[in-house]
Amino acid sequence: MIKGELFMGFLTKPRMLKKSDLNRIHEATVRILEETGIVFHSDEVIAVFKKEGARVEGQTVYISRKMIDRAIDTVPKVFKFHAKDHEKAIYVGEKDDRVHVMLDNGPIYIQELSGERRLATLQDTGNFYKLGQASEVVDIVGQIPVDPSDVDTRFKSLHAMHHLLRNTDKPLVGIVEHRERIEQMFEMLEMAMGQKGYLLDHNAMSVAVCALSPLQYSLETCETILAYARRRQPIMFLTCALAGVSSSIYLVRSAILQNAELIGGLVLSQIINSGTPYVYSPASTVANMQNAGYITGPPEANLINIIGLQLANELYHFPTRTMTGMTDSKIVDCQAGYETMQNYFLLMLSGTHLMNECIGTLDSLMTMSYEKFMIDEEMMSRMLRILEGVKVSDDSFDISEILAVGHEGSYLMQPETLARCRDMWKPTVSFRDSYTDWIDSGAEDVAKRARRHCQEVLDNCPDRLIGPELDRDLARYVESRQ
Repeated sequence: MIKGELFMGFLTKPRMLKKSDLNRIHEATVRILEETGIVFHSDEVIAVFKKEGARVEGQTVYISRKMIDRAIDTVPKVFKFHAKDHEKAIYVGEKDDRVHVMLDNGPIYIQELSGERRLATLQDTGNFYKLGQASEVVDIVGQIPVDPSDVDTRFKSLHAMHHLLRNTDKPLVGIVEHRERIEQMFEMLEMAMGQKGYLLDHNAMSVAVCALSPLQYSLETCETILAYARRRQPIMFLTCALAGVSSSIYLVRSAILQNAELIGGLVLSQIINSGTPYVYSPASTVANMQNAGYITGPPEANLINIIGLQLANELYHFPTRTMTGMTDSKIVDCQAGYETMQNYFLLMLSGTHLMNECIGTLDSLMTMSYEKFMIDEEMMSRMLRILEGVKVSDDSFDISEILAVGHEGSYLMQPETLARCRDMWKPTVSFRDSYTDWIDSGAEDVAKRARRHCQEVLDNCPDRLIGPELDRDLARYVESRQ
């Protein structure tokens, strides 16, 4: 049974386990890492662990309790995430009073309102960067929100990086790649920042890396960890364990496996460069047991990841991230709405600091929708307003207005109503006027209104946020690497 804490009149911080159970998960994690170990498919990573004194057999690393304890102690509890626009820098971690929203990563299709499902293009990738920049709820822009099919796969990340740098001045998330390509993206970022070596003393570009469940890290992921940790850039470690397929069907056991993979990655990052910002990012789900497929809408997925957030917040005190806005629906419909809001509500209230895969996704993260992006933006705005709670002050208990209005008066024209009426939350795509007004305005459903609103936002976005000379230099850089 989910337990929670009451705060300002509503239930917050759902808790799945007692503190003693969290300690049992940690002890089980230590045993797995010491006795079974983790496979790292990288000779360089194996050499790093050997130099540290870890026991290694082939590509399996056995991580000791001492190494785990030391790594946990060196993780920053909070870090500053820099941006090109200094006013848009954010803090991530303990005592942060705002949940920060970031763009998605990995979908390959665009779902059109007409019903057509098509492969995404580089223009779509750039459009979602623009929408992230324009959004009032998105704080972090980057990754590949939708995978462009019209560019050479070998150089896709460079093209995406060019569009990212020209379309946003918010904190950035990079792309998992092999070492040479990562170094090139770092060079492009420093060109945009106008300072060689900028990354040496600024946390300016994070990256999300995913373990291969059970208990492995791929070569490309290892190279990404090495590159980012050496520059002490924030690394978001996640694992997409699939309960019943790549992890145990028992939810607590899946949480244990997930924790072992995430702590194993933590140890590597801190050995490479002690103090590298680390973000604990539970992202597991349960399999569709009818076909062993990946799904994102079941409530059980939230239960596994709430345990992960508890571990990070209550036991380890790490910055956290979760994937919160997923749905298995194929179109923008009622299912897309209730599954997305279910995931928002439970995971935002569970204490995550960052949210990913949370705005615009459909079809178990395979597809992006422009309309759902705008609808999710409004739903996210609703949740952020709920998390603000009720501000209480001495003025809150001043009842002179109530006494003055009495039994038959109205509050509509009261001075305080007039002063504060524009501060009330307002929707962006929902329709709240009368039925007659809805008919007179075209009787549009929310998806059609969202499409129109999205086009208005894109029409008002600048072509680029950088000067033409830098834009040309970045384009030439990408071309030269091809």
